Amino acid sequence: MRRTKLFSLLGGLAALAFAPSCDSFLDPNPSDVLAPESFYKTSADAVAAVNGIYAQAKGPYSLAFWYLSDIATDDIIAAPRFGADGHRMSNYTFDATEWPFAEYGVWGGFYALINQANAVLDRVPAITMDVSLRTRLLGEARFLRALTYFNLVRFFGDVPLLDHEVKSVKGLAVSRTPVADVYALIVSDLQEAAAALPVSYSGADVGRATSGAAQALLAKVYLTRQDWTNAAQTAGQIIASGPYVLLPNWKDNFRIAVKLTNSESIFEINYDGVLDPGGGSVHTLFSIPSGYPGGAGYGLMYITPSLQRLYDSADTRGDNGTFMTKPHIDQLGQTVSWVDPPGAAFNKYLDETDFQNMHTRDWQKQSNTWIVLRYADVLLMYAEAVNEGGAPNAVMTAEQALNAVRVRAGIPPVLGLSQTAFRDAVRLDRRREFVFEGQRWFDLARWGVLNAAILAKTAEVRTIDSLETDVHGVKGDLFPIPQSERDINHNLTQNPGW
Repeated sequence: MRRTKLFSLLGGLAALAFAPSCDSFLDPNPSDVLAPESFYKTSADAVAAVNGIYAQAKGPYSLAFWYLSDIATDDIIAAPRFGADGHRMSNYTFDATEWPFAEYGVWGGFYALINQANAVLDRVPAITMDVSLRTRLLGEARFLRALTYFNLVRFFGDVPLLDHEVKSVKGLAVSRTPVADVYALIVSDLQEAAAALPVSYSGADVGRATSGAAQALLAKVYLTRQDWTNAAQTAGQIIASGPYVLLPNWKDNFRIAVKLTNSESIFEINYDGVLDPGGGSVHTLFSIPSGYPGGAGYGLMYITPSLQRLYDSADTRGDNGTFMTKPHIDQLGQTVSWVDPPGAAFNKYLDETDFQNMHTRDWQKQSNTWIVLRYADVLLMYAEAVNEGGAPNAVMTAEQALNAVRVRAGIPPVLGLSQTAFRDAVRLDRRREFVFEGQRWFDLARWGVLNAAILAKTAEVRTIDSLETDVHGVKGDLFPIPQSERDINHNLTQNPGW
């Protein structure tokens, strides 16, 4: 993919030259890069600019994002073959210099995306074009900006809030903006996006942000802010409107043949190693056993034994779902054993029905998407919000929402639980449902149990390898501001503990 040079925020990541644009949403081969003055003239320019925002999202979600959201949790242990960075993230012994935080990680990648979205929001309104198309494109830009700020504010707390295109680094030594102000922009963007975006798309536009995606993300924002009333109401509206349905088979959420189009999908980061050579996903390779037949497989991680024990034998999300145990017999009839990782390896992102996944796997060639939002999440958000005090709607109770997820997984429904027991049940099924889907760290942090989880994890890791780490908790419920950014911009304060 041809790109302009993307500098670091506050020292370059402001993307002073126009960032890459893409001619087609599903065929992401960018057009030649043009200066902003030569661009933003036609509706085709506007579409290409928005496509470029989607393309930019692929970078941070491909690796750095899940180093933070999943590896740095009690779900995953770094296997011996993982690099030192993976072990530091898994053991929670990293510091502010770790690469996933910085210029080539979530901070740099997400602020580049924000600047592209800001450029669209600043420049597209002046283009003479179809009004409905312009409204939709601006809604997409707002959704993507909101999603990105939501990730940043949850990872780092107060962050610089830039809501217009940065055209020069001159005078860009901005300070961190209070969390409440960042959330105000996120909510405003999502409310506008929900009103502007269509319910669905057809043809090559399938996979773009929809009104349902904006509503689902808004529900998650309210849930994170413990605004139970609005969280329950917003998630309940999605349930009542009926565009999404749980897939009968949980594992089908991760089948490449039905990505973006299945009834449970709400929003995904679309990777395609065929249409976008060198731009495919890598999470499949990191998580399956080393030496798995059919191509590359690194065996860099495995699930914690304590997580493995949380799955009933009847739970379809367990063995042969989220993880695999050896010997594993796959859908090709192959019996597979392995040395790396030493425990239960991931099975979630190995699509055993896909030819490429099973025969020609290689670096950045997989077409496995990264799921940002799916309907099971809406159901569990609704169940949690109602249990915590939000009002249920007439269509579904909190118990019915939780049980829809449980019964689909093949485990018994719950009945008549106390508020505390129901809270524990929702939290348990959020964990079992969304392993390695970018949910766990955020859930632990917003529930206020991150420290306890890492204490328990490091104690568990010590029983497996006494030399791997000591028993410890976390320095706080936020990650550190990247030191490389603070070296450039002295107005950036550090989070407590770092």
